[in-house]
Formats: sequence, C-alpha cells, structure tokens
Amino acid sequence: MFFALLITAAVVPAQAQRRVIHYLPNYENEPYHFGFLLAYNQMMYTVKTIENYQNIAQPADSWPNGTYSIPNTECMYVYNIETSQTPGFTVGIIGSKRLGRYFDLRFIPSLSFSERKMRYDVAIKAIDGSIDMQTITKSIGTTFVEFPLNIKYRSKRYNNIGMYLMGGVNPKLDLASQKDNKETDINGNEFINNLVTKRFDLAGELGAGIDIYNQWFKMGVEVKMSYGVLNIMKHPAFIYTAPIDQLRNKLFQFSIIVE
Repeated sequence: MFFALLITAAVVPAQAQRRVIHYLPNYENEPYHFGFLLAYNQMMYTVKTIENYQNIAQPADSWPNGTYSIPNTECMYVYNIETSQTPGFTVGIIGSKRLGRYFDLRFIPSLSFSERKMRYDVAIKAIDGSIDMQTITKSIGTTFVEFPLNIKYRSKRYNNIGMYLMGGVNPKLDLASQKDNKETDINGNEFINNLVTKRFDLAGELGAGIDIYNQWFKMGVEVKMSYGVLNIMKHPAFIYTAPIDQLRNKLFQFSIIVE
C-alpha cells in the first residue's frame, strides 16, 4: 500500500504537467467570425501560343508607332516568349459563416499587388535580307481587387491545432490593366506600347492550412493556388499579342490569417 501511494503521488503530478489547456473551446460553435489576412503572392501568366508562331511573319509596322524598328524592315518574327514574376503582397478582411460542424463559408475581399514580365525575342528581317536580333522585356503591373468566396472544410482539432482544406471561386478586377500601357511620341500622340489584358477575370482556388488557437484569437497559416478560367488576352494587331492565342492568370499565395 505504501509503495502504491508513492507511485500515485509521483504519476498524478506528472500527468497534470502534461495536460494541455484548450484555448477558445467553443470557437467553432459561434455562427460568425471576422479577421484579416496578410499574404505574400507570386502572380504568373499561363501562355498558350499560336501554333508554329515562330514561322509567322509579322508586318514591318507591328511595333507600336515604329518603336524598336530599324530602317527598311521587311518583316519580323517572334521566335521566343517567356513569362516571369516578381514577389507581391495581398491584404484583405475575412468574414466567416459557420455552415456545419466542419464547414465554414468564407468571404475575403482583398487587394493584391504584383508585377509580371513578358520577354520577347524578335528577329527583324530587313529588305536586303539582313537579320537584326532584339530582346524586349515588358513589365505588366497588376492591382487586383478580389472577392474570393470559399468553402472551408475543417478537421477535428487536436488540442490547439486544426487542419483544413479550402476551395472556391474568386472574381477579380485588375485596376492596373490599362495603366502604363500608353506612351507619347515626339508629336504628342499617345499609343499603346505594352501587352494589353482585360480587366475582369474569374479564378478557381484550392488550398490548405493550419489553424492555431491561443488565448485571445485564432491564427492560420495557409497556402493556395488560384487558376484563371477566362482568356484575358486582348488582340490589338501588334507584335506583343500576335503570337498569343490565350492568356490566363495564375497565382500562388502564402497567407497569415488572424480571426
């Protein structure tokens, strides 16, 4: 009996030390939650080119207003197109509605900023048959106003940690789709000298995250991919758009969420 009491006296405090405090135990039972989002993003383009575009001769006046042309040009060939991205950021507010034990509906109005680059390798053929090779890089600034509507599926929480999957749609409007596309020649006339895209887009989204509960709020870490479903390419007749059949937005985002 004495040894049993000693063992009990040693084990019970040890178990008490390992006991985890469950923060915000009724959080999932509340009908609404609100918070904010800060995120790092990388915006990209998915480019579908016209078949055999490298062998299609573009007219000598395909450069806007003669920009980058050389005298006595016969025609031009775009033989390579590459797209790249630079880091951007997103800020947003979150409204969440409980749908069931493991499901939430989330609405996240957001503002996203980033920049993408299009590189064009061009062969300019002169009337005398000589070839001049030029590489032109165009920067396309993007400012998206986004309205993501997502369904969030939560796992059963383990102590103060929970996992989740999310998916939904994201209508978005590019406020900068026409900005910085226009330049002025020596006569004061404006002309478009960049890739031109449509303002409105609709994207499908998939992602996953971790919810971490503490004493005062819940913090989430989330990664998601967003794929544009609409062709945003405008087709004015000049060399930046002639080789492109379809152009779609694509986005990777890493988010910190506080609710």
